[in-house]
Amino acid sequence: MASHHAVAIEASNADYFEIFCRSVALVGVAELFDKTWFMGLLLALRYRARTVFVGSFAALFLHTILAAAMGYAFARFLAPRVLNYMTAGLFFVFAALYAKDWYFADPEGDAIEAGKEEAGNDVELVPASAEDDDISTADTEGDNTECSAPQASKGSASVGSADELAVLSKAFVAVFIAEWGDRTQIAMVGQHASQPLIPVFLGSTVAFFLLTLSAVGAATLLNGQKLRERVVFGFSACCFALFGVLALRDAVVNS
Repeated sequence: MASHHAVAIEASNADYFEIFCRSVALVGVAELFDKTWFMGLLLALRYRARTVFVGSFAALFLHTILAAAMGYAFARFLAPRVLNYMTAGLFFVFAALYAKDWYFADPEGDAIEAGKEEAGNDVELVPASAEDDDISTADTEGDNTECSAPQASKGSASVGSADELAVLSKAFVAVFIAEWGDRTQIAMVGQHASQPLIPVFLGSTVAFFLLTLSAVGAATLLNGQKLRERVVFGFSACCFALFGVLALRDAVVNS
């Protein structure tokens, strides 16, 4: 059976832009204040923000490629109408799961602290190297080592490169593992399978870029802030219900 992506070229620019915006919103809602988002935030608090950003975004970009590949594979064997119905059902399931989280959440629960705690537990599972310890204390010890012997400063460039690579690897591995099997990943597969590939891929990539940037940038802004878990879960449930309705509309139009 021919893939529906092959005939998606006939879609108008307005349709592509709507699908792009829908993908940005879908990934943004699913990922904001998620464990993966807090993973980048916690790593940015400990290591150099630029390095953490590159490693985290690289991991999420790889997830986007995998989701696009899996979605394209599904699209080759199922009709667009069936895929849209399946995607709508998937989004409604996610809406129900978020509604369940909202119902059982502590009314006074703090989503920020809960996310930090969950992500922090996963960060500890990622093997740390000796270079990590050197980097985490580099900011406090940097001024004391500036006046060290010339022999020590001669090899500082190579040591710094190794340290940066260690942090980059840790950020990549931590975020990639945290995102694997996450609701966002499953939702992206469904979106790539049921919609034209290019706008969905670009929308997902832009959303991950902005989310990673916000996680790194918010590393120092969220200290002392509080956000109720019920607000996050309730908002996510409503958004996924809306995404389900839009996917159901696409299924009816393609019937």
